[in-house]
Amino acid sequence: MPVSVREMCPADARAFLEVHHAAVRELAAADYPSIVIEAWAPWPIAAEHVAFVRSNPDREYRLVAESDDRIVGIGCLAAHKDEILACYVAPSASRSRVGSTILRGLERVAKVRGALLLELDSSLTAEPFYRSHGYEVQGAGEHVLNNGTLMACVRMRKFLGSSDSSLGA
Repeated sequence: MPVSVREMCPADARAFLEVHHAAVRELAAADYPSIVIEAWAPWPIAAEHVAFVRSNPDREYRLVAESDDRIVGIGCLAAHKDEILACYVAPSASRSRVGSTILRGLERVAKVRGALLLELDSSLTAEPFYRSHGYEVQGAGEHVLNNGTLMACVRMRKFLGSSDSSLGA
């Protein structure tokens, strides 16, 4: 599956959310109760949620992965906190290196911006993925979803090493 990765543009907001929702509802559903799944990826996707993602008020760095002119993966970095907020792959593209490509892109941008360490709250589902990419478990945690629902997570981090401005953003 040939994949290209690029920075997300506002017109991608609905597709960004569709990938997120499909990944949560199909891939993570085995690891979480339905109340968490509903809070994490409410259905249907509301217009106000699309507008919020489109506006990007927190100025997050977001990537999308495309294959056959379709967005099949997404990633999100809060560069000001050196934190990965999202790395999701459409179920149809899982286990095809799309997630790895997105994660490498986010790490490269973080490094260019001077990060020496990245942290994240991994879902239980994604912990093996992040571990296979050099992230270390710091302990169990609880992530608070937008509606206040608590979601079990795994706090992880990875040391990136020294920054190298020749990598390009």
